[in-house]
Amino acid sequence: MRKSIIALNLLFLFGCNGGGDSATVAPEIPVEDVIRSINIDEKYYPESFAQSLQDNMDYFLDGVGVSTRLKLPYDHVLVQGSSIAPSSYTNISTVALYINLLVEMVDAGDEAASKRLDAVLTQLEVSPKWNGLFYWLYDMSGSALAVSNSATVSAVDNGIMSFSLAGLNGAFDNHSDERLNRLAQRAQSLLEKQVIGWQSLYDPNRGLLHAGWSRTSNSLLGYHIDRKANESRLAPLWAVMVSEGTIPETAFTDMELLVGEYTMDSHDLTPMLTWDGSYFQAFLPALWLDEQRLIPNDQMMDDFTEVHKQYADLHRIPFVSASATVDDGYAAFGVQDVSESYRKFGNEIETGTTGSPHTLGLYYMQNPSDALARLNQLRNRSPQIQTQAGWADAIDANGHVSSKVIGLDQGMFIGAFFADSVRENVERYLTRKGYQTSLTSMYTDFIPNETVTHTP
Repeated sequence: MRKSIIALNLLFLFGCNGGGDSATVAPEIPVEDVIRSINIDEKYYPESFAQSLQDNMDYFLDGVGVSTRLKLPYDHVLVQGSSIAPSSYTNISTVALYINLLVEMVDAGDEAASKRLDAVLTQLEVSPKWNGLFYWLYDMSGSALAVSNSATVSAVDNGIMSFSLAGLNGAFDNHSDERLNRLAQRAQSLLEKQVIGWQSLYDPNRGLLHAGWSRTSNSLLGYHIDRKANESRLAPLWAVMVSEGTIPETAFTDMELLVGEYTMDSHDLTPMLTWDGSYFQAFLPALWLDEQRLIPNDQMMDDFTEVHKQYADLHRIPFVSASATVDDGYAAFGVQDVSESYRKFGNEIETGTTGSPHTLGLYYMQNPSDALARLNQLRNRSPQIQTQAGWADAIDANGHVSSKVIGLDQGMFIGAFFADSVRENVERYLTRKGYQTSLTSMYTDFIPNETVTHTP
């Protein structure tokens, strides 16, 4: 039987964790309403990785990576032995991935998870927003979510949240349990209120979405979402569908997609190029969408992974992605050979020999058996990666690990194991709303428009 190592110590941690400028204050949520264990359907636990998957899911236990007061996950925690120090803020994408997990817990019969979804939706409903869209980061140190004067509304992070809310609705709409049906309706209400925000982000002159909005300047960000090969593709996909014609499909189809020539062991590959060459940029959207089915020819993504595998095997690390550093900073790590920024423009990118376990979780959606072999090898070779809040976010070629565990990365890591369920819920929602045809149409244009043949 799987056991939650973390849960044994939770009693001693409750009450020590923190939670705007919103005129609405969230109702008090009972402190005793805690989640002491996390379980999802047994079919999602691989036999050879069951306990390790549980250990990583346990980041989302109350008093570990989730505030016992605000009932939302922290952006990250720092772990030193048995001491867990949470950050004072959250990332809206981390909250979205937490929703994915809670939906799976409800499906597994967890009554506490349905109560928690109610609390999470309450926090989202009363949180400060811009035209219905969420801010990227929220302060959790007070009695409710708050934002600073320098806060930013991020299109990509709102795209992530929108797909998670769609999945929640797809799971529970018209449910026989009226409580779950009400949760679905509240998720839909949040989505409907965002439409004006998405329309405000669209730039008809460029035909693309602005990347976001700045509270500091009270203006749209000066750059646009213009690359298909990055995680940000979720934003225009959602914006086009939800605007129902106001934003044209060209906001997605006119974005660029580059591949690059690469030779490996006398074999010619043509990997997709993400901006930084970071692994999550290519595969995060697959947590909500079956891109292997949607993309006309996903060989370029397989080739992208092959380059990462070669680099990881050379340095005995996981794949490379934006992650913590082993000295507890943060860096947009990538592999030069699959970076558009480096290969086309000659820009320097963050390289080095640091990998992150969440990449192998994402890889599980591509190749489950090899991903599990790599994860188990990593755990057995480097047991120091295991912490009281899940696996450390980063490990380098010398075996040094970060003390930082990042909620977003943990959400990606574990979410990949039940992605099939999330995708089914999202597709159910899109089909019911009449959006699936538009989504399929946009993905028919997920084809390269340029091949980079050289490296600076």
